[in-house]
Amino acid sequence: MFLRFKSSPYWLIAALFLSGCLPSSCTRIESKEISAADSLSRALAASFPVDTLTVIDRIQPDSDLLVYPRTIGYDEQGVLWITDTAQHVVLSLGSDTDTLVPRDTIPDSYPYLAGFRAGSVFAFSPAFHKVYELQQGRVTREIALQGDLPEKGGLRYAIATDSGFAVKIAANGFQSYIARLSDQGAVDGRINLESEEWRYAGLLRASGDTLFSLAGYLPQIDRWVGGELDSLSLIGFDSPMLARTRQFRSGDTDQPPLLTASAIKAGDHWFVLNMRPGWTQIDVYSLGGSLQYILTEPNPAFNQEFFPTDIAVFALSDGGYHIAVSMVKPEPRIDRYYWHP
Repeated sequence: MFLRFKSSPYWLIAALFLSGCLPSSCTRIESKEISAADSLSRALAASFPVDTLTVIDRIQPDSDLLVYPRTIGYDEQGVLWITDTAQHVVLSLGSDTDTLVPRDTIPDSYPYLAGFRAGSVFAFSPAFHKVYELQQGRVTREIALQGDLPEKGGLRYAIATDSGFAVKIAANGFQSYIARLSDQGAVDGRINLESEEWRYAGLLRASGDTLFSLAGYLPQIDRWVGGELDSLSLIGFDSPMLARTRQFRSGDTDQPPLLTASAIKAGDHWFVLNMRPGWTQIDVYSLGGSLQYILTEPNPAFNQEFFPTDIAVFALSDGGYHIAVSMVKPEPRIDRYYWHP
């Protein structure tokens, strides 16, 4: 699974991440060496037993109701919301039902879920650089977001915060940044990002005054709180693609491998969707970034045509969690699990 740099309209689909490998990279013999830090993390991961998730159900509609489920998230009541970027629609799925309900269509928007606040659901359009507020499943407000944008290409993400919104804009040849915005979309502050575009590919998350910027191609999560950006390293992260990460960072290959499709903070844990060739694996970390648990679906098996896109987690009163994973391969679907530490 590798990032390909494209600037055609709409780079949006590129931002959904791509999978596969170049013929040359599939056939040649490559070094298996990894960095010293990754080697220590791998050894730590190997010492952990693997827990098996309890399957609740698999939501796989027979019709074209679900085509490209890109982002998902649980609201405060435990209702799962989904955005389908192929159909430009927002859907929902109640905790006590397996029926997907189409809510509202935002034409040509490629919507990303942008969080929840005070009973509202927010969807972000990278195409229009707008946030749409939904109440009872229908769009009630459009918020045009201010701030600099690259002329073309790049990655764009947004999230609702306690008082407004935040955006991450990253593009090569452009001053990438994360910005806080008011509820009306005005820029209230920003921090510049100094590395290349690939370094910042990943959704935004918000928790109180802290913004979290996911980095799908590195085993870390960036944090913006106060006036500085720092990084939370995921200690104990392991992936079969770490050798290719080392090759990319040393200049031996021109494409970084996708290590994590997504991550979400819930309760006292970070739940990280670790990319595996055929099955769902979720690594659970402490809030400080130390590995706590490794979770997999029952009976994992190899399947190169397997691509999850996002993870949602809802903390339950019994101390357990509802976990949902969206995917586009081998077919568009939502898998739901239960897990208790």
